[in-house]
Amino acid sequence: MPIGLSHLVYVKETTELVPAWLPYRIGRAYLTGAGQIACGPGVLFSILPRVAAKIEAGMISLFTLLVWGPAILTAPKARLPWAAFFISWAIASAAWVVAQNIATRPVQSDV
Repeated sequence: MPIGLSHLVYVKETTELVPAWLPYRIGRAYLTGAGQIACGPGVLFSILPRVAAKIEAGMISLFTLLVWGPAILTAPKARLPWAAFFISWAIASAAWVVAQNIATRPVQSDV
């Protein structure tokens, strides 16, 4: 949730990370921020937790590929894009593990 909030507070900085070839860069910054904020309570309070976790993991995975992948291709010897890529990849991987291991609630019957 804090990362989603930072997308809303730091829209200019977030927009600069969105690849230039994608349309509606400002809108995407707001949309991903709102999405990350929405996924937090979904996981924390079991409101469709598996769906929320998979959406969050997918967003982080896309950020890793769309933001840091091109940055590495542009400057393959620079340390920052590589470090950011691996940190983002590790967070995305952990998010996928969480999404895969969230237990679904058993259905309670009235019998």
